[in-house]
Amino acid sequence: MSKTLIKMCVLLSSFMLLLGSCSQDDASFPVGEDWVDSDTRVLYIDTMTVESSTFKFDSVQVSSTSRLLLGSYVDPIFGRTSSTIYTQLANSTYTLDSDAVFDSIVLILNYDDYFYNDTTQVQTLRIHEVLQDIKPTDDGYFYNTTTFKYDENTISEVTYTPRPIREDSLHLRLEDAYGQLLFDEIQDNDINNSDEFLRTHRGLALVPDENNTTILGFLPASSIRIYYSLPNEVEEEDENSFDMTFNSSYSYHNLSSDRDTTYFESLDDQEINVDAEDSGGFSYIQAGLGIASRISIPHLAGLDYIEGSGTLLGANLLISLNTKVESTSLYAGSNLSCYIIDQKNQILGNLYDYEGNEASGTVVANSDEFSQTTFSVPIHYFLDQKTTDSNGDNWYLALLDPAMSESVNRYSFYGNKASETLKLQIILIYAVYDNE
Repeated sequence: MSKTLIKMCVLLSSFMLLLGSCSQDDASFPVGEDWVDSDTRVLYIDTMTVESSTFKFDSVQVSSTSRLLLGSYVDPIFGRTSSTIYTQLANSTYTLDSDAVFDSIVLILNYDDYFYNDTTQVQTLRIHEVLQDIKPTDDGYFYNTTTFKYDENTISEVTYTPRPIREDSLHLRLEDAYGQLLFDEIQDNDINNSDEFLRTHRGLALVPDENNTTILGFLPASSIRIYYSLPNEVEEEDENSFDMTFNSSYSYHNLSSDRDTTYFESLDDQEINVDAEDSGGFSYIQAGLGIASRISIPHLAGLDYIEGSGTLLGANLLISLNTKVESTSLYAGSNLSCYIIDQKNQILGNLYDYEGNEASGTVVANSDEFSQTTFSVPIHYFLDQKTTDSNGDNWYLALLDPAMSESVNRYSFYGNKASETLKLQIILIYAVYDNE
């Protein structure tokens, strides 16, 4: 898709009252009868400096997410990415018939259809008992960096080939010794309620092997199930079971990565930025780990040098995704979340448009020819705020994946040194109504 066509898509969607042509960087257009002065012009400006970099939030809040992430894989951009599930087990009753006989125990993980990277390979999972109470941090939340000590000895080690689309759940047979222990404690009335259970069994850590190839999404509504039989049952197909469900309020995923030898091995503090020029000409997003793209607009005051009095009518940020690094299993989303941040990359608030709606990045153009997807972010209101606030010079934009807390989706964006068709840029519509 040509540069002109991309511009037209953005302008038609964002400024419906403007521009029948956009072939020049600085051209005059009539704007209607609201301006009495016939010399009024509307300028199309796409030469303003805009810069991008990549930074990492210190942590991502992952409490009570609708998805739990589990697995590990090597990303060609970000290195090894891994996710461990910590969960507390719960039930409302703790009774078993005195004649019941233990049969087996399984871990049931319910898919939610999300997966990232290669699901065709055999995966390995180790289940450990947690040695500390699973509880949130002092502010009441779990974060992707929150960890708890667990027993180095495993309850079980299992292998499986995931089927997140074809099947609704993953059933993993655990070692009988762990199931028999739980069964006996409940049947013998050593455990009669949740408090007694949690004093002995604080929780589980589901730890992926470092050689795994995928991260999978599971519903918090997962469980451990104990199967048992009763003597003198007539129907052989009758199956008795006792479930210990995941307590969704005390279940979360811990995400970590090994970024050694990548562009981002220095990202160990939120204030550190890796300029696009130092990361192959791109800025990046990786959800789950808190890696985000930062947008800087350093020379906004340059509008003051336009001859005549004027006003900004509209502004959009255009940022293009490099789809060459995508595949069906390594993909980006179709929307971007946008925030205002300060010079230390601390979030100041959401990005809003002039209608008071939270602004987001949406796809306005796709091109197979250039291996690109172009997002447009409305920044008119932001620029007006930035120029009037006393601290506006220290305001930047952060672009994130909307599913930052429950995915590992990643994006690779062209910087401002790319070709004219692909480069990061701002499109401004500026009205000059007094040219004397």
